[in-house]
Amino acid sequence: MPGRLRAALVAAAVGALLLAAGAIAGVVSPPAPPAFPAWPMLLVLDLLPVVLAGGFLLRGRAGVAAAVLTAFALIAPGRAVADLQLAVDAGLTGRPELLRPTSLAPLHPSLGLWLLLAGHLATGLAGLLAASRPGAQPEGAARGEPVARVAPLRQGRLAVALCLGLAGAVGLVGRPFTSDDPFLVPRAALDAPVAAMAGGLLVAIAVPLAAVLAASSADPATTRGGLLGIATGVFVLAVPPLAATASVAEVHLTWGPPVALAAAVGLAAFAVPAGRAVPAEDDQPEEPAEVTLPGQARLQTAAGLLAVLTGVAALGGVLAPQLVVPEGVSLPAGYASRLLLPAGLLVSVLGVASLSARLATAVRPALAVAWAAIPLAGAAAGDAVLTASQVGADVRPGVGAWLTGLAVLGSVAVACCAALAGGVERDDVDLTDVRPNPAATVPAAVAAVLAVGAFGLPALRAPDYVEPGVWSDFRVASWGLLVGLATVVGAAVLAPLCRPARRTALLLGAAGVVGVRLLEMPLTGARAEGASAGPGTWLAVACALALLVGALTSARSGTRTAEDGARGRADDERAGPV
Repeated sequence: MPGRLRAALVAAAVGALLLAAGAIAGVVSPPAPPAFPAWPMLLVLDLLPVVLAGGFLLRGRAGVAAAVLTAFALIAPGRAVADLQLAVDAGLTGRPELLRPTSLAPLHPSLGLWLLLAGHLATGLAGLLAASRPGAQPEGAARGEPVARVAPLRQGRLAVALCLGLAGAVGLVGRPFTSDDPFLVPRAALDAPVAAMAGGLLVAIAVPLAAVLAASSADPATTRGGLLGIATGVFVLAVPPLAATASVAEVHLTWGPPVALAAAVGLAAFAVPAGRAVPAEDDQPEEPAEVTLPGQARLQTAAGLLAVLTGVAALGGVLAPQLVVPEGVSLPAGYASRLLLPAGLLVSVLGVASLSARLATAVRPALAVAWAAIPLAGAAAGDAVLTASQVGADVRPGVGAWLTGLAVLGSVAVACCAALAGGVERDDVDLTDVRPNPAATVPAAVAAVLAVGAFGLPALRAPDYVEPGVWSDFRVASWGLLVGLATVVGAAVLAPLCRPARRTALLLGAAGVVGVRLLEMPLTGARAEGASAGPGTWLAVACALALLVGALTSARSGTRTAEDGARGRADDERAGPV
């Protein structure tokens, strides 16, 4: 057994024992016992990666064992930061497996919290030791067998790992349960206090990142172990809320933990075929694995289909009720969801155009940017739903809210397909003569600067009304503003480096996203009495104009370039052979 891997296994076991000891000792003072006897379950859960890695190690598969510990350790920082909320305000943690407050009396951290943090530290140390083990040999080499090598990396494998990782992340950041106990307050990660939100987001980032890193490895042992390790991590985080709903009468199930649990099972099942090696033949030269992408036409068709479905889901979010309210209570006006109408139409139209063989390549850059209109509108609608859901247990998300969530997920898939199609196209085109276009640089730079104000400043102003923002009053809707801002600025930066036709489409797509932001005032202004256009609206007008000027300039330069090329070819034909 390699020395560092042995030390990593011991550190992981110590970490699991410390985490269980923290739950037993109690995390706050005065004591607030857990809602149910949870420490045996927590001990078993945190020992899972140790048992899994130990089993592979006993079978002589040190590479898989090391990858299990390394991947599982990636969620340790997020778990530690989330547990720090116990030191800030334990009453807002919503962790029935650790404590159940019974009053509003202040709670102070006790020995159990420090044991939890020490356990996370030991888990992270185990991952570092496992990742840095020296002298690793391919499996089978020590037994004199032909060294196994992984099959050529397929984009489908990365896509499956990414989708499963994103599903696990979405399930973990959702609301873990609902509660009838006023002292047991569950919150989604984006609606949680600062420490809990930061920890939840770190975990949400680590899960798909670990899945993609494992799936992209050229070593089959690392692929299998990494996927199993992150699957174990998602499983460990998804089970406690499920156990709480089964053990505590006042706690009720939500969609988050089951989705995370299904993603964990999917990752574990996918680890078997993804980590399967191909035996290397003695007469075959060893070749590096190559990434093979689907054809550009297929990717553009996939992007178009996804865009149409995403747009339909967004339109469904407008037409269907965003909330379910008790009988006899009237539904509030869905002002926030109205932005889904222009966003859904924009993405749907581009999706239909992408299904045309003649138009697909031309509109692909626009679709690669316009997808951001869906998160921009969807985050605003989701913010309103989350705010209304906190009024009482009888108010919950409706069909429109779920369709909006599907539209946001679909828009991310659209962006991935469109970006991959662009990568395939660039591989087939000689870009050595492409230079930054001075005529497009100025309007693109102006648009990038204006976009900061268009998305960062309020779109409307009214007495006693505070709009979610980027620099202040950061809420769920602010994430949509950040996505829109980053996408438009990114398009403005890349546009001068693109070919004329692609540059034009890229700038027009960015103008579409800014246009959705511009429509916020006329579509949702009735939400506040005495509302007027804010600086964000006027800057959005200026930004959209700058983008349209850049697109027009680019289109004209492209026309002149084509005419010059045709004239040059005609002159060559008249001159005859030299």
